[in-house]
Amino acid sequence: MSNLAWARWWAAPWLYAHADWKSTHTHAALVDVHRRGLVATGTHYGITPCLPTMPDPALLQLAIASCEQLELGLALIDGICRPSYAAALDEHHLLWCNSLSKALCLDIVQPDKDPLQLLRAWIPPAAWQRIRLRFARRRVLDLEEMPLALNGSHSRLDTLWHAVVWRIGTLNLNSSACESWPQPQGD
Repeated sequence: MSNLAWARWWAAPWLYAHADWKSTHTHAALVDVHRRGLVATGTHYGITPCLPTMPDPALLQLAIASCEQLELGLALIDGICRPSYAAALDEHHLLWCNSLSKALCLDIVQPDKDPLQLLRAWIPPAAWQRIRLRFARRRVLDLEEMPLALNGSHSRLDTLWHAVVWRIGTLNLNSSACESWPQPQGD
């Protein structure tokens, strides 16, 4: 992903949002407001305007991942952290998850927690405000009501997410979502 594509995604993540976010009555009007150069659009989605950070390569891959890759990534997180929830994975993925779970000794997820909570805990808050739009709205709003309590396990989260992003990147399910994203007008 180019730096320009990252900056565009950072500035207007609602253009690439999950269908649940786009179904709100105001989405089309907000996209129009954004295209006219007004900054207010992001506040509707809970995004604080700021300059883009230099992204972690794994975060870059998640930002451009297809919906299928994102869902597989979360399923792999479940398979690693909560093996009893990994029924949707094929045997090849289950074996990979089992190997990684033995190596990482992950005790950071409770059985009732959404694996998306681990993404929220791993990335900076400004990046979370943007990438959360890639997931179902109700799911995001529900998990944001839960506190983040990871007890100093950020290095394990970093290893976990880098491994999962590498895995979904090697599978090339439908290339990336970036190819089908709308291009800003006026370029």
